[in-house]
Parts: sequence; structure tokens; C-alpha cells
Amino acid sequence: MNLRLLHRRLAVSMGLAGLVAFAGGAGFEPISAALAAIALVTALFWHPDRDLSLRMERVWLPLATILVVRAVFVLVARDDLVIPVVDLLLLLMAAEALRSLDTPNDIRLYALSFALMLAATAYRPGIVFLIAFVAFVGLATMTLMVGHVRRRSERYRVRHVPIGRGLVTTTAALSVVTMGVALVVFVTFPRVSRGWAGRGETIATSIAGFSDEVSIGEHGATISGNPAIVLRVEFPGGPPADVNQFHWRGRSYDRFDGVRWSRSSIPPSAGPRSWYRDRWQGEIVEQKIYGAPLDERVLFTLAPVLEIDSDNGVQPLFDNAGDWVYWGSGAPAYTVFSRGAPPEPDSLRAAAGGYRPSRTHFLQVPSDLDPRVDLLVDSLTAGLANDYDRAIAVQRYLQTFTYTLDLPARADQTSLEYFLFERRAGHCEYFSTALAVMLRTAGLRTRNVNGFLGGQWSPFGNYLAVTQNHAHSWVEVWFPEFGWVTFDATPSGTGTGAREEAWFWPGRILFDGIQHRWNKWVLDFSADDQSSILRGWSTLWSGDQQEGGQSTSADQDGPNPWGLAALLLLLAGGLMWAARAPGRVPPATGLYLRLRRDCARSGMHVPPGLTPLALVERLAAHHASAAVPAERVVDLYLRARYAGATLGESEMNEMRESLRATAQLLRVRA
Repeated sequence: MNLRLLHRRLAVSMGLAGLVAFAGGAGFEPISAALAAIALVTALFWHPDRDLSLRMERVWLPLATILVVRAVFVLVARDDLVIPVVDLLLLLMAAEALRSLDTPNDIRLYALSFALMLAATAYRPGIVFLIAFVAFVGLATMTLMVGHVRRRSERYRVRHVPIGRGLVTTTAALSVVTMGVALVVFVTFPRVSRGWAGRGETIATSIAGFSDEVSIGEHGATISGNPAIVLRVEFPGGPPADVNQFHWRGRSYDRFDGVRWSRSSIPPSAGPRSWYRDRWQGEIVEQKIYGAPLDERVLFTLAPVLEIDSDNGVQPLFDNAGDWVYWGSGAPAYTVFSRGAPPEPDSLRAAAGGYRPSRTHFLQVPSDLDPRVDLLVDSLTAGLANDYDRAIAVQRYLQTFTYTLDLPARADQTSLEYFLFERRAGHCEYFSTALAVMLRTAGLRTRNVNGFLGGQWSPFGNYLAVTQNHAHSWVEVWFPEFGWVTFDATPSGTGTGAREEAWFWPGRILFDGIQHRWNKWVLDFSADDQSSILRGWSTLWSGDQQEGGQSTSADQDGPNPWGLAALLLLLAGGLMWAARAPGRVPPATGLYLRLRRDCARSGMHVPPGLTPLALVERLAAHHASAAVPAERVVDLYLRARYAGATLGESEMNEMRESLRATAQLLRVRA
């Protein structure tokens, strides 16, 4: 392949990699992205001649002027300047890619593609950026190598320069070394605060059901699924057996007007943490949660919470209603310690006297509540002597109803009474509303809670992926000396499990596992993570062992023998490689090296980087007669060294005779 064509295709491919990288981080305006992609792909296969290229510049210049004016206007208006500047970069890149092959514009193509890649880092790029970045590094290494060969061959008028397997292998190895150096620099370079560019976070995700009000008045449609992942939950101590039944608590609501649940300004209504630590018997479950940035600043947790810490600068806050919210920007990442199971039923049955929160807030029912609700509750709880059995009786009754994602057909069918006495079917918010209101009529303090139920386990990332499809609603009931306890009236095996996942769900989970690791170890790589890695490297040398969070280096004096042995082995291997004897020089190469030594002895300056053809040119300037046989030596050497030709005995003899003639003429001149 022609070197010019190969070099141009590689440079254009760098631009395509930059285009993909920016799209993976910030996206594009569709028209500019499509036009730029079409222009770059066209440049891989078609290039205008010099005259047509000059005529096309008359089109590029006015367009570039318009985009410059647009960027200035956006700057004055104090709007997002990145996209207008990137559109200008794309236009310039398309113009350079569609120039004649004779145009020496390789440096401009390099700079434009690198600027596009750099612009992508101003956003929060995903895994697509990683793929494009790796491709960019490989293409850039090959492009620079081919560009250098092209320029040297044109300078010395070498028409055909074969690019063999050795050059490709060396370039690939250089790309790997470049990526390794980039990785070391990334790990060791001092961290800066996340979000330094001001545009580093994903746009906030809107989720219905977590605002200040929740309504059951929708009708005439079907609740559609949404597989967007909103929580990724890791379990450092290993996933519990019943992880798919965990209720990820979000927001609670205390007031119901017959259609809507809302949040009142209530006094503190949560029990002390000592109750959950001492009276609940479930194991303590550690959760490391990575949440999507939501419109509502809610921290979803497994209840009850014993302790919560932020991992990325957001500030957790505990409000009067007993919900966890946060201050700060970006996607929250936090660690939670919770009880994994409720108290034993017998303990709850015995909970009678003690503190109870406000009856005004947690025993409120609509003033126009149908009297049939009281009669139904009385029939279900007759003869039951404690609150726990009453709650279980009502819950089991509601679990005989049918779960459906089909909303009521008409507005007059959306009421709680219609759900209880006519339709006997609905989604989870109908079940939680019915349970909360019915238990309130029985004298139990309750509140409605929205959150998520269960999730999909990701074997690749070893975490629980919770999607919007897992959104759920349930009830919390107050028990003195124990606090709020979860009760869920939605029929078992339905709820979020009734929503079928798309056929690509396994692939989506795999891709999300890769994306999660990218976010965790690259985008959210902090100074603490850096210190942890550096300590691990130092452990290899020092022999310190961490056990239970305590260093045991006192038990081992001096460096780690295994780390020392590995270091010595590495040094020995490097010295052996550096000091190894060179292999046998091919005969033609040996004769060419003798020619260089003879020229140097004659007083001519022969620097190490002087090419064979340049050597002949310099010799001709010093001694024209000696340049004639020397040119024949160089010609045969180039054929054997770069063209892969095998010189016969007659050609080798001719090369030796030409070398002797050159040496004799050089001695005569000296």
C-alpha cells in the first residue's frame, strides 16, 4: 500500500476514535456528529486531487467562520461552550481529512484528534471512552511510526518501503508499553477533587414515587417497565442468602387524604439506635451502595440503619420522619450497617407498653373513609390480643388479592374502597395503602414507605443491581421498644418479580458490571484508593501483613524475602538482557558497517543517525570518485536489509570489490 494513503487512513482513524470517545462521555448534537462521521469514513476511501482540494477550501472557510461566531455568542451568553467548540473541531478535522494526499497536514490531524480526545475527559466518560482510548493509543503509535517512515522515504526518494511483521510487532509492543506507563501515571499521580471540570456527573435520573407526594389516582393505562439501574449494592462480608427479599427503604409518608400520600412536618418519630442494636436479633449486614444521582436526594438503605458513612463527600442527614437524605452533588456512594432480619414474632407479640410516636400523624385516616373498612378490619382481627397478630391477619388477607400492573379503567375506580370491595386487584401502592389504613383503624401506628424490593445479582461485578423495575411500596408498623418494623401485603412472588425483563438483560448486567468497575476504579478513583494501592505495593517490599485491620510488621524484621527475591530476579534479567552478546551480523550488513568505518577514518563526519543514502550524498560531496563504488555497496545493502532479497555469491563478491575500491580511493585522497 502507498505510504501516503496508509498514513492518511491511520490519521483519520485516530479522528474516528476521538469522535467515539467524546460521544461516550458527552454525546453530540446528532447532525454535526453524523456529518463528521460521514466525512471521516469517506476520507478512508476517497481523497480529492490538489485542484479539487483547493476548491473545497472555499466551502470550509465560511462554515468555520459561522461556527466561530456561534462559539463567541455562546461564550457571551455564558452557556455551555464545549459543544460549539467541539463542532468547530469536527469541521476542521473533516476539512483536513478530505484534503489531497500531497498536503503535509499530518500534524494538524494529530492535534485535532488529540483535542477531541481531551475534550471527552471534561465529562464523565463511560466504558465506550475506555475502548476508544485504547484504540486511540494503538492507532497513534502506528500513525507516528508510519508518518516518520513516510517523511524519511520521501526525503531520500525511496519509492517502496516494505512494512514487515517486525515493524508491526514492535509498534504493538510500544503501544502496550505506552498503556502501561499511562496506568502507572494514573495510579501514582496526585489526585484532584472529583468533578473538577464542572460537568463530570451524569444527568440526574427522575424516578416516580419518591417526591413529597404519592398518588393512587392514576387510571386508564398500564405501568411500563424501566430497566435503568439506580442502585448497585456490594456486600463486603458476602451476599446474604435472602438478598432478593431485601427492602431498600427510601421515603416514608404519614398523611393520606383518600387519594394521595404526603409528608407532614412531624416531630422526631424514630426509635433510638440502641433498640435496633440490642433488641433486634438479625445479623448486621454491611452494604456498600453506589446510587444514581436522583432528583430527590434520598439515600436508600436496608432498614433499620445502625451506622452510615459517606464514601465520596456527600453528607448523610437523618430527618424527623426517619428517612436518610443527603447534601452534596453527584452520585452518592455510601456504606451502611443494618440489621438484616426483623425481631422474633414472640418478641413483637409481647411489645405492649412504652413510647409511641404521634397518634395525630400515624393514626390519621381520611374523614370520609367508607365504614365498611372498619367492619372488615374488625372481622379480620376479632379475638386477636396483640398488635403483631392483628398486623399479620390483615396482611395475609390482602395477599389473597391479585397483583396487576394494569391501572383502573376509570377515575371512579381508583379509590381505596373500590380496590378492597370491588376490584380486589392492583399494584403495590394499593396493597401498602390498604394495609396502612386498615391497621390504623385497628389502632396500630403505621406509615407508607416507598423504595425498592430485591434486585438482580451481577456475577461479574459481585453486586446487586437494583433497577427502576424493582420500585416497590410497603408499610412500617410501630412496636414499642423495637421501633418501626416492615410489613409487606403485596402477594409473594409478584410485585417487582412480575415485570419481565427484556431479552438482552443478561448482556445488560454484564455490561453494567464492566461500567461499575470503570466508575469505581477510574472515574471515582480517590486519594484513599491511591493510598491503599501504594500501601499494597509497599507491603510486597516490607513484608507487612494486614490482619483484622492491624499491621503485623513487628513480627517480621527487615524486608520481605519474596519481594526482595523478585526484585533481584528482575534486575538480574535486565542486566543479562542489556549485556548479552549481539547475534551474528548478516554479511551484507557487516560490509556496510565497514564502509561507514572507512568513511570515518578518512576524516568524514559520520554520525550514528546518518542513513545509507545520506552517507552516499555526503561522500559524493567530499570525494566524488569514491562515491561511485560506495553507492553500489549501499544499493546491495538496502536490497538485502529492507527489501528482503537474498544476495548470491556473485553479488556478495561485487559488494566486497566495491568496498575495496572505495577504501582505496579514500586512502589516496587522505
